[in-house]
Amino acid sequence: MEKENLTGYPHIDKPWMKYYKDLKFDIKDIPNMSIYELAYESNKENMKETAIDLRSSMNNFTKGIKISYENFFKKININAKSSSILGIGKNDIMPIVLPNVPEARTLIYSNSILGAISYPISPLLPANQLKQIIEENDIKNIVIFSAFYEKYAAVLKDCNLENIIYLNGTESLPNSIRSLNKLKDIILHKKADRVTLDNKKIITWDEYQKYSELKKENINPFYEDNHIAAIIGTSGTTGTSKGVCLTDRNINAAALAYKNGKAFEGKTFLDALLPSIGYGISMLHYQVVDNKYVYLIPELITTNTPDVLNTLKPDNFPGGPVHYINLKNSDLFKNDKIPKHKNYISGGASLPADIESSLNKVSTGYVENGNNDNLVVRQGYGLSENVAQGTYSIHGAYKFGSIGIPMPYETVGIFKPGTDEPLKYNELGELCITGPTVMKEYLNNKEETDKVILVHNDGKRWIHTKDIVYMDEDGHIFHVDRIKNIFMRTGFNVHPQKIAEFIDSIPYVKNATVIGFEHPKEQCVPIAFIELDQTSTKGKTNEQILSEINEICYKNLEETSVPYDYVIVNTLPINLGGKIDNQRIKKESNIDLMKNEKVLTKKLTFDIK
Repeated sequence: MEKENLTGYPHIDKPWMKYYKDLKFDIKDIPNMSIYELAYESNKENMKETAIDLRSSMNNFTKGIKISYENFFKKININAKSSSILGIGKNDIMPIVLPNVPEARTLIYSNSILGAISYPISPLLPANQLKQIIEENDIKNIVIFSAFYEKYAAVLKDCNLENIIYLNGTESLPNSIRSLNKLKDIILHKKADRVTLDNKKIITWDEYQKYSELKKENINPFYEDNHIAAIIGTSGTTGTSKGVCLTDRNINAAALAYKNGKAFEGKTFLDALLPSIGYGISMLHYQVVDNKYVYLIPELITTNTPDVLNTLKPDNFPGGPVHYINLKNSDLFKNDKIPKHKNYISGGASLPADIESSLNKVSTGYVENGNNDNLVVRQGYGLSENVAQGTYSIHGAYKFGSIGIPMPYETVGIFKPGTDEPLKYNELGELCITGPTVMKEYLNNKEETDKVILVHNDGKRWIHTKDIVYMDEDGHIFHVDRIKNIFMRTGFNVHPQKIAEFIDSIPYVKNATVIGFEHPKEQCVPIAFIELDQTSTKGKTNEQILSEINEICYKNLEETSVPYDYVIVNTLPINLGGKIDNQRIKKESNIDLMKNEKVLTKKLTFDIK
C-alpha cells in the first residue's frame, strides 16, 4: 500500500503483506473438505515417500522405524473400519491419551473419515477432569497408553465406557522386536511397570485392529461445513480449563497458511510435540499436507535437545523456549557446531531476549536483510483457540525481539483491551486475530466463548488473546505481557514478563520468572524467582548474589518494577507448553504478604516429575 494511503491502523493497512509479495495465496485456497481428505489429496502422488521416521533414545536416535505415506493411509483406513465396527460415528468424541506416537496421528485422521471428534488428552490432566469430560459428553470409547493407565484406572472403571483401547508403546515396532516392550519405558524416561488389566472393557490395539477385517470396503470420508474435527484442552486466555473446538476448516487453514506462506523450507522435520496441545495438532497436520519427512520423537526432549538436533540434523524444528535455553547452554553452541538447518522456531512463550541474542548473535535493532541463514532461531506466536497460529518470523522478515508478522489468511489488529476500539502503530494494546483459523467455540461453554471471541463493528469474529503487544510500521509484533499478569503497584502498571527478561540478562541468572503478590500497602508487588547459573556464582554466597542483582535492578528499572524480594529456586518448573509454571510456583511458595509482609521462603525446591 502506498504510504499516502495508510490509515495508521495496522489491521486496515496490513503492512506485513509486503513480505509475501512474491507468494500467491487467497482465502479461496481453503477447500471445503475434511482434514483427512486434504491430507490424502495432498499426497496422492507421494505415497512411496517416507511420512514418519520413528526415533527414540533407545538407540540414541540413530536408527528409526519408517512408515511410508502409503502405509500411513492404510493404517488410517484400518482404524476407521475398526472404529466403525465398534459403533463410532458422526460427532462421537474419542479421547486419545497418547504420547507423540504414530497411532495418535492415524487415529485423528481415521476419526475424520467417520465424522467422529478427536480429543487428544494431556497425561497431566487430573483424573477427575477426565471423568468430567467423559460423563458430560456421554463418551463411550477412549484410547489410552499403558504408562498413563494406572493414573486413570479408577475413573475408567467407574465411567459408563464401552471400550478402552489400550496401547503399550510397541505397536509401531516390527514384530521381531515388539516382544522387547521397552519403548513405553523410554517415552517417560523411567521404567513403566506393567499394570493389571482388570477392566473387562479393555481391548488391546491388536484386537482393535482385527475388527477391521469385518469390513471389506474402505469408508467414504465424512464432511460437513463447520464440523468439529478436534478438541484441544487448554486453560486458554481466561485461565479456566476448557476444550477448544476446531473445525476441519480451522485446521486446514492453519496447514495451508504454513504451506502457501512458505513458513518452512526443506523436507525434514523433528517433531517432539504432544498431540494434546494446539501447537502439536497444528504441526502434525501441516507436516502431512506439505508432504514432510518427519522424525517423530515419542518422548519429551528438553536437556538432550542439542544432541538430538545434532544427530538428526532436521531442516525444521518447532520447539519452545526450554529447548533453546538448553541449546544455548550446550557445548554444541559454545563450540559453534549447531547443525545447518532451515528453520528452528520457538513458540509457546516469548523467547528470553538474552537467549535470542546469544543464539542469533544479534541484538536490539537488528533487522534481517534478505535471507540470513546464520540465524539459529525464529520466533512465532499462536494460541490453541487459533490452531496455535498467529505470527511467525518468516525468512526475510526477522526483527530482533519480534514474535513475527501475521500469517497468511490472518488479520491481526491491536485494540484497546476488551473492546473493538483500534489502536495505531507502536501503541500498546490487546492482540486480536480474525480469520479462518479462529475456533468455533469452547466445548459446552458459551459463557467462556463469549469472553474470548467478540464480534467487532466490522461484523467479523475476533479472538481477544489477552496479550499486550504493539505493532511497528513494518508489521512486526512485539509481545509485552499478558493482561492477567499486568498489575498495579501504588497506582503504576507493572509488567512482570519484562522484569523477568531483564533479570534473565544478568550473568548470575540462568532463568527467572516474576510473579505478582497482593500487598497490604502497595496493592501488588513483583517477586522474582531465580534459578542461578552455577558456573558464574562460584565464591559468592546467595546473599551477595541477590544483593548485586537487586542493585542492578535499581539502576536499570523503574522503581515500581524493582522486585519486592527475590527467591532462589533449585529449578523453575516447566509445563508441557514449554512455559514456566507460574501457578505452581505461586502455590508452592506459600507466600502471603497480606498476613506477613516478609517473604518467608528464601529457598524453594521444585522437583519436576
